[in-house]
Amino acid sequence: MDETKPKFLDEFKVKFFGGIIEFIYNFFAVHRKRKIGFILGFIFGIAILVFGPFHTFFVTFCGIIGLYIGSRFDEGDDLVGKTLKAIEEVLPKRFQH
Repeated sequence: MDETKPKFLDEFKVKFFGGIIEFIYNFFAVHRKRKIGFILGFIFGIAILVFGPFHTFFVTFCGIIGLYIGSRFDEGDDLVGKTLKAIEEVLPKRFQH
């Protein structure tokens, strides 16, 4: 052990870093959805500035579609069967088998 190191420095580190960890925990414990919404909005705004609005909206739209399809598969929905049935209804008989 290093006896030349003052004891108050160890106590300061524990109080300082413990306080930071407690602040971060409390920061996200209260109004969590607001803070997540702010962070997502901030990232979306930066993406619009960097990539342009049309590219950003296209990627966001594709992500939303993927989220919808994934949630339908998670629920056990038969999307493939429903899609094939819808195609059979739309296409004329000569294009089907």
